Amino acid sequence: MIARYSFGMLALLVFAGLPSAVAQERTATPAGPKEPTFTRDVLPIFQASCQGCHRSNTSAPMSLVTYEDARPWGRAIKQKVMAREMPPWFSNRSVGEYEDDPSLTDAEIATIAKWVDNGAPRGNLADAPPPVAWPSGGWRLGEPDLVLTSPPVQVSAVSGDAFPEVEVPTGLTEDRYLRSIEILPEHDPVVHHLVIFSVGGVGAAPAQAGDDPRCAGGAGCSKLANLAKGGSPDTFAEGTSRLLLKGSSIRFQYHLNSNGKSHVEHTKVGFRFYPKGYVPKNLIVAKAISSGVAALVIPPGVADYKSVFSMKVEREMTLVDFQPHMHYRGKRMTLDAILPSGQIQALSDIDRFTQHWQVNYVYKDPPTLPAGTVLRVTSYHDNSAANKLNPDPTAVVTWGERSVDEMAIAHIDYYETSPQTPKSRDRQ
Repeated sequence: MIARYSFGMLALLVFAGLPSAVAQERTATPAGPKEPTFTRDVLPIFQASCQGCHRSNTSAPMSLVTYEDARPWGRAIKQKVMAREMPPWFSNRSVGEYEDDPSLTDAEIATIAKWVDNGAPRGNLADAPPPVAWPSGGWRLGEPDLVLTSPPVQVSAVSGDAFPEVEVPTGLTEDRYLRSIEILPEHDPVVHHLVIFSVGGVGAAPAQAGDDPRCAGGAGCSKLANLAKGGSPDTFAEGTSRLLLKGSSIRFQYHLNSNGKSHVEHTKVGFRFYPKGYVPKNLIVAKAISSGVAALVIPPGVADYKSVFSMKVEREMTLVDFQPHMHYRGKRMTLDAILPSGQIQALSDIDRFTQHWQVNYVYKDPPTLPAGTVLRVTSYHDNSAANKLNPDPTAVVTWGERSVDEMAIAHIDYYETSPQTPKSRDRQ
């Protein structure tokens, strides 16, 4: 399976006012320690759920490693954790269990709130847990075996949405199986999301007429990883992998947003390999289940526009993860398995989706689904004026790549339970 280390990011842009109704709703949380301190009670929470992003040399706007780092942000931290907007985790807590869930318990939220209300005391230094030895240089998983940097991409100060694509050769002289993939943008605020593809290579099937030239699919082109806010490195469990072919290239497919400043973006992607000679049992397959262009026509003012779309499982497979993709009007996406018996198994319900944090949800106990299962996706969009992110509730909204347009895509990763040999399947 793929484990993605998701930690909270307290973005500056979301520190503005919390609705009073939300604040009142969270006051009923269970009591934490009577007199919580930073060193004894709050720091362990930050280490477990926040510092993966909130430390030096990362894209987060501030560090939460020390008391001096965290103290000025106390009230903002309280607001965001009480609203369950931070850490960024938006799943219905009654559906599905996931790896690396950074969300806080009610008791942890109460502890942080009481600490702030009491004046944010430091506490006894002897009570503090040992500091976490985070990797240097921005790499969460340590130094990669291979680092590739994208060619320069110019980002205009006022360009709006832009979708450039660039490639760089891997330089590999032999096939290598991947243990992990990590993406580091240079200018994180302008990168809405980024998809990394493997293109070509010795033994790759030739592109066919009609293949998507942007690598949305097709022979000789394989999705490797993606990065969006709320995302994190991909690590592959023992026995599973993705394959980089000898002589292949890496394609960077960007969605960029201008932020009032001109930038030249250089993105690094770090690959960590299994030892030479190691052949995994299963290759991870990436699939996008889409509503399709014609099915997504959202009338003005509609608050609960529903789309249902599906994929049939042809061979028994193990489902690794689920990542919804929508834009400003997206509010919820569910994934159900309709088994051959007719039984319906609820797999995921991302009921507080926000386009600002496109989290990948990795199953703690990945479900194995028999051939004949139908994976049913249901998406919900809010095109009403009540949606604070809605750029224009009077518009008829259709499918498009711009953030002001819409999409409904369920990204999944899976592997077949009785696969062909990894290399032969990759080269079909």
